[in-house]
Amino acid sequence: MNKLLLTILILFSFYSYSQSASIRIDGNFDDWTSDLTTFTDTNESLDGIDLLEFQVTNDAEYLYIKVKANKEFDLTDGDIIPHNFFMYLDTDNDSSTGFRVRDDYGAELGIQFGERVLFNNFVNTPKTQVNFSEVGLRAAPTVTSKEFEIAIPRASIPDGINPLFPSPSVKILIRNRTNFDWLPNLNSVFTYTFDETPTTPYQPVDINKSDDSFIRVVAYNTKLNSLLDTNKLDEYERLIKVIQPDVIGFVESADTTIEYIKSLFDSWIPLGTANGWYVKKHGGEVTVSRWEITQEWDLDRQFPVLIDLPDSYGTDLLYTNAHLNCCGADDRRQRQVDEYAAFVLDAKSPGGQITLPKNTPIVYSGDLNLVGLSNQLATLLTGQIQNVGTYGSGAPLDWDDTDFKHDNALQTDIPMAYTWRSDGSNFPPGKLDFIIYSDYVLNAEKTFVIQTEEMPSERLNLFGLQEFDTSTASDHFPVVADFSINRNTLSTKENFVFVNKVFPNPATNKINIQLNVFDTYNIHLYNAVGNLILTTEKETNSIELDINTISGGLYHLAITNSKGERKFIKVLKK
Repeated sequence: MNKLLLTILILFSFYSYSQSASIRIDGNFDDWTSDLTTFTDTNESLDGIDLLEFQVTNDAEYLYIKVKANKEFDLTDGDIIPHNFFMYLDTDNDSSTGFRVRDDYGAELGIQFGERVLFNNFVNTPKTQVNFSEVGLRAAPTVTSKEFEIAIPRASIPDGINPLFPSPSVKILIRNRTNFDWLPNLNSVFTYTFDETPTTPYQPVDINKSDDSFIRVVAYNTKLNSLLDTNKLDEYERLIKVIQPDVIGFVESADTTIEYIKSLFDSWIPLGTANGWYVKKHGGEVTVSRWEITQEWDLDRQFPVLIDLPDSYGTDLLYTNAHLNCCGADDRRQRQVDEYAAFVLDAKSPGGQITLPKNTPIVYSGDLNLVGLSNQLATLLTGQIQNVGTYGSGAPLDWDDTDFKHDNALQTDIPMAYTWRSDGSNFPPGKLDFIIYSDYVLNAEKTFVIQTEEMPSERLNLFGLQEFDTSTASDHFPVVADFSINRNTLSTKENFVFVNKVFPNPATNKINIQLNVFDTYNIHLYNAVGNLILTTEKETNSIELDINTISGGLYHLAITNSKGERKFIKVLKK
């Protein structure tokens, strides 16, 4: 190498001694702060996908890389929006070893994302092809985006022999071979040195409800009717018992029957009510509810039902269990979500096939197979209908004319949001299962994904689970959300003026209710899960409730006057 070239390489070498950071692989990027190491490309005029920059950081377990481009593309599919995106890691920081990408890079790991091909090439070993599971690579999001975040385990041994990261530093090179875009460009090298400063550890999620009055909704793909497989029922039983759902939407359960699913739930979680669990079925979508399902509608691979919540909640719930078409069926998925958006807009307006009371809570969940264009998720959140000739003009879906919301639920024990994993597939794990809701009415108090394979033994023992429960049951994981209702939004406003005082609270034997107006009052006392415990009607301005015979715990007191005005009060029985 001549002295001039050596001087150029030295001048354009970028060495990063970055700070470690706690990163969530969830498709959100607010944790990628500006103080993290950033490599920005020079201004260029390129056709197709132009790589603009990447950021790098690490913690004790992972190397994290975030890539940003000028327009949307699908990281793991090079056909939807054409690209040929490669990433090369010179993990021993030695350009003379590994696959010779350029004179200044010898890659021990190369990733061709669009074709989902990975190869490794270590010293004294031939170049071999591996898959995402052998490397342990995770990425988000699974839909098209301008930005993607990637995590690679620092302890990875792809070939079972050679550690992927033998050096305290790594050289990173990114390329779009379709338009010859390099990042960094020729004669420029990026080297990242790991920072061993400890980061804030991830706080595991408590699977239990923090308040029994919350409505727990679960989305769960049971993979090819696996609820019928007796060899998997023990795993499902443990999972369902620890989750304790109020409403759960199963998909890929076409061969099951209503009677069969009901028998499982009545056995696993007896409700002690006359009916037990309520079950409705729509093709492969099966909805199970603690409360009566009073109405149902027929959409393409989407199953809306109206659930009659107990009076203590002050409203019903519109819940839709969905299993959109998979893989390359972007057009079909778009028609499906357009149909759902039109259905919600119909529900918000008088007439049509459905009319809901204003501010009825709305939840939409299921395996949505969002692996292509981001338009489908955008429609579900914003109501922007694409096929306007068939489904009409779109509009905001929530009752306050804003977007619906979805929380990128993280797993209980790792800061990652993927809900599907199949180590035999050439796709990396991804987020396919969602819970979307009207956040004007509903508050998501807790959301999480359960993957038992990532839970340490003490956590498994705490919840009575076993290591391979989720992978044995299905290749999808249960996604859980606990909702409370913002009662100030209910169409029948609660009137807080007519109640003067409720005491003592906590109570032991009696509850005294003092009212400001002499009137006829209906009194209902519900337990934490909405079951009616006692009721009375009196014309008075003072009521005494005998609660001596009920068990201790949290209860909801509903007081309704002759005008239909209602007040809810939480009371605690000691």
